[in-house]
Amino acid sequence: MIPPDHAARVIWELSGNFDLSLFEATKKTKVAEAGRPCWPARLLVSMWIYSYTLGMASARAIADAVKHEPGLRWLTSDQEINHHTLSDFRVGHQEGLESLFAQFLVMLEKAGVVDFGTMLHDGTKIKAVAGKSSLHRHKTLKKSLKEARRVLRSLERRAEKAEAAGEALDKRREAAQHRAAREAVRRAEAALQKMQKMEAATAPAKHADLRVSDSEPEAQKMKHADGSWAPSYNVQVSTEPKLRIITAIGVTTAANDLHELVPAIEQVKQNTGAAPQQVIADNGYATRENVEQTSAENIELIAPWKEDASREAGACARNGIAKEFGPSQFQRTRGGESLICPAGKGLVKIGEKIKHGVIRRIYQADGADCKVCMYRKQCCPVKGVRRVERVVESRSMRKYLARMKKPAVKKLYEKRSEVAEFPHLWAKAVKQWRRFSVRGTVKAGMEAMWVALAYNFTQWQRVRLMSVAA
Repeated sequence: MIPPDHAARVIWELSGNFDLSLFEATKKTKVAEAGRPCWPARLLVSMWIYSYTLGMASARAIADAVKHEPGLRWLTSDQEINHHTLSDFRVGHQEGLESLFAQFLVMLEKAGVVDFGTMLHDGTKIKAVAGKSSLHRHKTLKKSLKEARRVLRSLERRAEKAEAAGEALDKRREAAQHRAAREAVRRAEAALQKMQKMEAATAPAKHADLRVSDSEPEAQKMKHADGSWAPSYNVQVSTEPKLRIITAIGVTTAANDLHELVPAIEQVKQNTGAAPQQVIADNGYATRENVEQTSAENIELIAPWKEDASREAGACARNGIAKEFGPSQFQRTRGGESLICPAGKGLVKIGEKIKHGVIRRIYQADGADCKVCMYRKQCCPVKGVRRVERVVESRSMRKYLARMKKPAVKKLYEKRSEVAEFPHLWAKAVKQWRRFSVRGTVKAGMEAMWVALAYNFTQWQRVRLMSVAA
């Protein structure tokens, strides 16, 4: 039916080398025991990995493909497996899935085909099951919750009346309707709670711009590379450089990557048993917090530091300051006790403060100089007197900034995209995995791990075939 080197055969052979007991820990019946035996975990694991290598993410599509797709027919021996069994298995064994992922990495390390000493990291946005039309404001969410509760109460009253009158109802249909109504209430309540949290963390003037999905509250409105907006999740992927194997994958609801590097490093440590010595990431991860934490663990961080002008652009715009008069345009004098403004006037140090755990020196101009300055409207339109803050960089930051100026480090960073972004290309462009098939952060994280397993398998198989050919 299929050739000896077919992916389905190789995956089946490979899955037999791993301990899958965590997938079967909750099963009550097995082959040769009383009751209906469940499908072996090895079969379902093989089916999901193989299906994702085909770009097939729907349980229903897989159940239908079993009837005609050669690899799936071979794996199942032409036996039908319903989509409920496949769907439940995909998101029902988080510990087993994490264990399988780690075992695969251990196997690759023993084979000597990977380098866990270097970690390349990048994130990408994947759309949620929920669509744009599910995003609503506070008022609409409140109305939806009221309607969902009304429907549930109506079903409960109908059931009570039927019971009192002795009328026979279709119990299966009634149970399904009640279950759907309770789920609608749960989602509406979760959506409204999330909206309230977002409003508490947002200025009142911007509340009208806030939107939450009523069908998948955990999904976050995110901007994609093509400029579009949609309810999505932020998928964080860590890769090693030798075989481009994914060493860790996680799903978050954060719209940016600022706080995702350290959790990714911890996940890599958990999966591989050791921390990387070097981490390469893009400038979205270049923050003082990440520099300090990686330095504390003796990890060399390579990520280009954003120019001060770009970092201060938002604050300047909010305060009506022209970019030509941003804080970075004020030159420090020898000793650092004063600054010179673009107009040539001096600012003296008036004190220090600690903000976000960082020491900042505060410099202020002479009010008389600012009052007669022709650039006053571009430089200090709000307060009339210019004040500038300068961060006192720590030893770790100074070491990091000096490292990023070295030609050898810049050349090393140039290889980041071809390694770190390759898994995104494989999943999104080649396999067309651009939308999750399950709802919620936890289940989305498990689906992402299945995709990573399928990707890792294809990379391992490629090397395996090359070694056989050689």
